[in-house]
Amino acid sequence: MTHSLRQLAVLAFAILLIGCSANLRAQDKSEDEIIPPAAIYKIDPTHPSELYARGIEGEAIIIASIDMFGSVIEPIVDRATDEEFGLAAMIAASEWIFEPASKNGVPIAVRVKIPFTFKIAFEHKLNVEMGREVFKEVDVPVIPSFELDQAPLPTFVPAFDEFYPTEFINTGKTSAVSLEFIINPDGNVINPRIVSISTPGFEEAALRAVSHIKYKTIRVEGQPVYVSLMMPIQFSR
Repeated sequence: MTHSLRQLAVLAFAILLIGCSANLRAQDKSEDEIIPPAAIYKIDPTHPSELYARGIEGEAIIIASIDMFGSVIEPIVDRATDEEFGLAAMIAASEWIFEPASKNGVPIAVRVKIPFTFKIAFEHKLNVEMGREVFKEVDVPVIPSFELDQAPLPTFVPAFDEFYPTEFINTGKTSAVSLEFIINPDGNVINPRIVSISTPGFEEAALRAVSHIKYKTIRVEGQPVYVSLMMPIQFSR
């Protein structure tokens, strides 16, 4: 065998060894790969009644074992913004069912973290903030304000920019919002809704702002009545 042929043979053998080594590494990696568990049945935790009544939101993280059958074993609270959130999350997590984790196609038990978030609808939070029912069903006639002899007179109007969304501060964003709401016999604004808005993201600020407006009691033929009213407001900073 000539010198050149020997060099080619050595090179070919080296390439073969490198290829075999790469295949072995890939095989080892495949054998060590673990497919994590996937939740196939979930239930949401019950918002603790006292915290819900106070409009408090929060979160909790539960640590638990998922056994080879996909059941949640020994859940514990890792952390929670309130002890009651942790307890509610732990109870909910214990009912979850998972597709178990597997290694090389064989089910295995693993330890996981399960996060939970406790959110409250804006309508309820506003009710709590105002200390009254801002959103409620009205089962009596509502008179459009244009049918009145005199436009409704507010006794208090807040500075709308006080409700400017904090996430938009220093962005220079502005928004023109048109709203419709009902003035109840106590002079409070109820059931506000957005009719139009020029910049998304100001909806909650607008609803919160108009809910703070107070009016004189509106009477028709001496009787207090419910009146609907349209109002434009502007936000800027």
